[in-house]
Amino acid sequence: MAKTSLSYKDAGVDIDAGNDLVDRIKGVVKKTRRPEVMGGLGGF
Repeated sequence: MAKTSLSYKDAGVDIDAGNDLVDRIKGVVKKTRRPEVMGGLGGF
């Protein structure tokens, strides 16, 4: 039996669109930063 692989794109995930969204909301998200936040804005 041949192994098949599944990509994010095959699963319906558009990484470029996700990155574009993160770029568009960065400014708004930064305004909500609090001392409890341990990391920056990222895809995951």
